[in-house]
Amino acid sequence: MIGAVIIDDEDVNIKLIERLIKKEFATINILGASSTKAGAVELINKVHPDLIFMDVSLDASNTGFDVLEEIEPLDAKVIFVTSHDEFAIKAFDYNTIAYIVKPVIKKDLVVAVNKAIQELEDKMYTKDAQLRSLREGIYYDNRQIIAVTTIKDIELIKVQNIVYLSSDSRYTHFYLKDGKHLISSKNLGKYESLISGNFFRIHAKYYVNVDFLHKIHKEMGCWYCEMETGDLLAISQRKYADFLKFLRLK
Repeated sequence: MIGAVIIDDEDVNIKLIERLIKKEFATINILGASSTKAGAVELINKVHPDLIFMDVSLDASNTGFDVLEEIEPLDAKVIFVTSHDEFAIKAFDYNTIAYIVKPVIKKDLVVAVNKAIQELEDKMYTKDAQLRSLREGIYYDNRQIIAVTTIKDIELIKVQNIVYLSSDSRYTHFYLKDGKHLISSKNLGKYESLISGNFFRIHAKYYVNVDFLHKIHKEMGCWYCEMETGDLLAISQRKYADFLKFLRLK
């Protein structure tokens, strides 16, 4: 069974999605629903769903993006169901399968859910093989090396040479200290579970190696990591305090 949760500030929409899912998809189990950011974060961290139906606007000024930034690392598929069409591009930074604009059309939801089911089933089928490949820590002269699967090759890179990783929907970009740029078909959450030490998730999009941190820079009210490569990487407001603690600055 695929576990799913529904996050929406309107109860009528929660009931609509739940009714459609129960009617059309016997393999999906609705694990719960929430209409607030706090409730959504608590629910998701508790049940660890495979699939999240997410609204953009929640209680007060909170958004579905705030929820996705605050939850514990989770390799879940996201289907946005919202009245706001202007956030579609941003949504695809969050492992998003589809972006559906309300009012919900049954056909659109069914197509999106079928796509999610296919990807989740593919992931489940290949999970053991993927984890074996990703978790094969190769040590040479005490320097950890990981295997990065790109479109054409499987490249072995030293973790100590990674400046930062960047998420691009379902892909992960590796930026190395020699200027090399690799793109892996695995999502950032996979690599976050493998690489730790001096790495910190400063944003849903970025996982940085603080060994290459030049300074923390403030611009237009927002904080950024300026890396030794000159790249400016945004720090999520909700990650900023934890990041300072990680650096032992707070």
